Amino acid sequence: MAILGVFALLSSTLVVADSAVTMERVVILGEFDLGIEGATISPDGNSILAHGAESAVFVIDSYVPENNSKVDFTGDRKLLDASFHTSGNTALLVGEEGLVLRFISGNGSIENAGGASNFGNTELRAVSWNADGSWAYIGGEGGWIWRFRGLDGGGVEAIPLENRGESDVNAISCLRGYNVCIVSSSVDGIGVINQDHELFWIGGYGNPWIDATCPSSTSMECVVVSSDLTIARIRMNIEDPSKTTIHDNDIVQLQGFDGIMTGVNMQKEGNSLISLAPFGLIEHDLEESRSFHWLDNNDAVDFDTSISGERIVSTWGTGTFDGWILTDRGTIVSFTMTTPDEGGTMLEIWIGVIILGGTALMIVSLLTSSSPRLSRWVTKRIGSEEERKGVIREERRLSRKKRRA
Repeated sequence: MAILGVFALLSSTLVVADSAVTMERVVILGEFDLGIEGATISPDGNSILAHGAESAVFVIDSYVPENNSKVDFTGDRKLLDASFHTSGNTALLVGEEGLVLRFISGNGSIENAGGASNFGNTELRAVSWNADGSWAYIGGEGGWIWRFRGLDGGGVEAIPLENRGESDVNAISCLRGYNVCIVSSSVDGIGVINQDHELFWIGGYGNPWIDATCPSSTSMECVVVSSDLTIARIRMNIEDPSKTTIHDNDIVQLQGFDGIMTGVNMQKEGNSLISLAPFGLIEHDLEESRSFHWLDNNDAVDFDTSISGERIVSTWGTGTFDGWILTDRGTIVSFTMTTPDEGGTMLEIWIGVIILGGTALMIVSLLTSSSPRLSRWVTKRIGSEEERKGVIREERRLSRKKRRA
């Protein structure tokens, strides 16, 4: 039967996962849906600050997310964005009805840092500290953007920027090393804030730009993403940011990808991960100016159907191909490079069978029978419908057992 199975494998099309990474470990922040909206990483890369519904804030070890804690703070408003100060000692969190909170890293506490008296009842959707930490920029609904800082004695200063648009400001991201920032909006396009806190709109009008990141410390470029699978590459003019321009080939709508973009985060120097709904990831490489399949939805479904139904709200890297995914429910899932036995090794075996003939058939048969993982791989591709369903159920059982362990 094993030999007949290998002959069937030879006569079928070789199918392997398109994903560059595979999902592995799972960490659950809470028993119920936490309504997480996003997260920010500390400057040293060791801590994650996650935030969401009812002013909930979680501190998570970026390398060992099992080490996490909820910050003791009582609130009823949703926190929509956060940004660590460049020192790493504090972070600002912003949200509904003009809410601004300050997280203090030293003792893990939260304090109020602004409210309706500074921002009215504006829904604050974006915050980012500039490179030297002298000012934070806070953006919100209706095109509002403020420059913000704390004052000696406990007060704060919030000054509206001129030349604002009329649509929601969804994201602000600042370059490392220069006090220049990028702004993404729902309709008004993409803006640049210069060293003198002046706002200039540079193009992209009409696209629903939902997030932005500046992942390179050397090329002074930013990536802005739109929900309609459009990516803008922005090359900053550092000498005069107002002269930053967007050329026709700087805005590209991706082909061959499914879903809508929901966010973008830095993965490593020069590389970003774009989150998709339904559950998926796209890698964008600034140097190559290209985007690649990273995690496809069908592979997420194969891993865990319940997790694949959740919304990705943030990602962070712990290596070139390693990192973690955070979902709105409060699920944290690790990813790592796809192992060779899920792709390349099977291709080598397939070619070997063709060349070596009958002897290799026996070898493959032995390999399949001695390796449960390999056996399941073959069954999913050449087995009957009932056999494939049985394998999928077994893999889910093993996955749940692994997570409980």
